[in-house]
Amino acid sequence: MDAAAAVPLPLARARADQVAMLYGGWARTTASMLFGGLLFCAAMRDETAIGLMAGWFALVIANQAIRYALLRAWLAARPGIGATARWGRYWSYGSAAAGALWGFAAIAMFPSAPAHQALSIVCLFGVVLGGLNLTAVYKASFYGFVLPALVPLIVRVGLEGGPVHLYTALVMSVVLAFVLAFGHRLNDVLTDALATRHRNADLIDELKERTRAALDARTAAEAANRGKSQLLAAASHDLRQPLHALGLFVAALARRVEDAEAAPLVASVRGALQALEAQFSQLIDLSRLEAGALEPARERVVLKSLFDRLERDFGVEARARGLGLAFVPTRTTVDSDPALVERMLRNLIANALRYTRRGGVVVGARRRGPDIAIEVVDSGVGIAPEHRQRIFEEFYQVQTPGTGSARGMGLGLAIVRRFAALLGHRLELASERGRGSRFRIVLPRAPDATGARPKDDRGGHPLAGACIAVIDDDPSAVEGMRALFAAQGAQVAGGAHAEAVLAALGEAGRYPDLIVADLRLADDANGLDAIALLRDQFGTTIPALVVSGDLRESSEREVRGAGLALLSKPVVPASLEAAATGLVAAARG
Repeated sequence: MDAAAAVPLPLARARADQVAMLYGGWARTTASMLFGGLLFCAAMRDETAIGLMAGWFALVIANQAIRYALLRAWLAARPGIGATARWGRYWSYGSAAAGALWGFAAIAMFPSAPAHQALSIVCLFGVVLGGLNLTAVYKASFYGFVLPALVPLIVRVGLEGGPVHLYTALVMSVVLAFVLAFGHRLNDVLTDALATRHRNADLIDELKERTRAALDARTAAEAANRGKSQLLAAASHDLRQPLHALGLFVAALARRVEDAEAAPLVASVRGALQALEAQFSQLIDLSRLEAGALEPARERVVLKSLFDRLERDFGVEARARGLGLAFVPTRTTVDSDPALVERMLRNLIANALRYTRRGGVVVGARRRGPDIAIEVVDSGVGIAPEHRQRIFEEFYQVQTPGTGSARGMGLGLAIVRRFAALLGHRLELASERGRGSRFRIVLPRAPDATGARPKDDRGGHPLAGACIAVIDDDPSAVEGMRALFAAQGAQVAGGAHAEAVLAALGEAGRYPDLIVADLRLADDANGLDAIALLRDQFGTTIPALVVSGDLRESSEREVRGAGLALLSKPVVPASLEAAATGLVAAARG
């Protein structure tokens, strides 16, 4: 039996689509390779012989030329589904050759100057991460490019010796592992989405012939789609755990590195991690929306605190792009879900920066009758009228030359639209080609406060001298929090369960000022029970915070019912610090 015939037809057609996407992306792949190659040669011009660089760049061009010939052959042959694997292998050979050329450059042209070493690492990781959404379309092509490109670089950095280079190689290895895991998962999601699209097309054809059979098939398809979303939401817990720990380690490392040579390396690793977290969060947000697992928790939101966080988080990126980023001062408060409003604004600001070449982005709030309009205004390329509705669809992107290669997956605006609908907020858009765009979220104004400080005010006393009990069955998460809080002068007593933490506290002779517990622990244990046990042992209501990668609605209700705050993994280190500082400060009075 033919191998393709043994594969379910929708999946076989999905794989054929993926191979077609590989060949269709030749122009973008070539532009990325040539631009990255020129940038690399420019960075290494003072460290590498001109002849070696010219020969290497000629091989890069030759490889892309061969792939162009392969593209012409593919267009002429118009192969069917049965030839999918063969043509996929042909393209993967070219991907492996491209990766090997970058791996060769990492070894043969590795500079001696520390600053140029940092540039070399940033260039190589930038080429791989910049083309992640292109190479991850097909697993063989993805692995064939990423591994030959980055493994030699990591080995070469490690061979330099010394603690800085060895630690840098270790961190790069961890990032490589996450790049591979994320690319693998992204390919699975895309394959399933394409297969689902073909299944739906088959169901529509069947609907025209037999109404009763089509209704049954439609019910089955909807159930399968819900199962897919629920599976992705549940599987995200396993992916969130290591990403959460890595974020804590990188944040702690960034605070401690004072060596000017290592700082650019840490910054590049942190940037790569933030890109992974952003794309991962978008996929999880979409899966939670499809599974109906989001229930807004409305409260009074202070826009000044929110704007301050966004300015701090996006300011570095804006300056790196040569753009201005301004937040209009405001004392306005709104009635909404603070986490969802922040996610919407993050997506809008990231989108504005991505599509702005010169000028900048302004974020502000103004009254509109009984409501407040939060606006994100940019001086970017603008949006043509025919695209203004479709940009809010999943996986839809406007092809805009000159806006960079890190284009994402086309989910940011779709999530903004669906969050706004979930909250009952209006989402408006005004744009003019070449003049920029104005995105506006219209939401109800909250009444003025007459008493206590609002919940999302991130002020508070430092954590210096505090003792924090961490309950998490993932040792890397415990160590990540230990490193993060130690940078603030706090002491961490951690363990996989409440009894282990009690023992650690006894050895340290300390009374905990705060408990941070994972919701789901090993052996079906529960973080809420662990918190209750520690409070009972010490005879007082110790402030507590729950973190979890389990994002089901029932889990959120469970934590709220216990009167505790919940942070979703991977936790943004700044958010964790702010929540911990607020709880400790409130307890100290």
